[in-house]
Amino acid sequence: MKQFVTLLIFLGLTCFVFAQEEHDGITAVTLDAITVSPVNVDYLQKVNDGNTPEVVQELQYKAANFDVTSLNEYDKKDIHTFEVVFKASNGDIIASYTSDGSIVTAFENFENIVLPMTVRKMVFDGNEGWKMEKNRYICVFSEDNLTKKQYKVTLTDGNQKKKMTFDFDE
Repeated sequence: MKQFVTLLIFLGLTCFVFAQEEHDGITAVTLDAITVSPVNVDYLQKVNDGNTPEVVQELQYKAANFDVTSLNEYDKKDIHTFEVVFKASNGDIIASYTSDGSIVTAFENFENIVLPMTVRKMVFDGNEGWKMEKNRYICVFSEDNLTKKQYKVTLTDGNQKKKMTFDFDE
């Protein structure tokens, strides 16, 4: 039995040896590097920065990578723009696409989200003891430009209310 197992192991190893031989006539081919970027990379670069909340970023990536041809209404010849709504539990993005999949306009509206650290620092700097009652994030993108990026925050301290607006437009 030992001889049989030894023979099987020997035969198995010889198969691996033959499999690793170089074959004459076969040459390796080197391919050029290809960079693939989404159609809406301009949209992402304009609306997404260090002051963009994570929940908004997730929806922005979905909007940027959306395939317009997957729509039932898609007809490249008849309709010039397509409006698609991307929803999250606390907001949405309404994006208009051309027939080739480029975002022409996008309106982002989110309420009561976790604000990025830089915005939180700006809100509570000089407002110790105040509590955030609500907040709203608005971003408007139109024709390859960021036209509005804004946070509206309402703070309370007992019966007092304070409303603050932070603009991050270009």
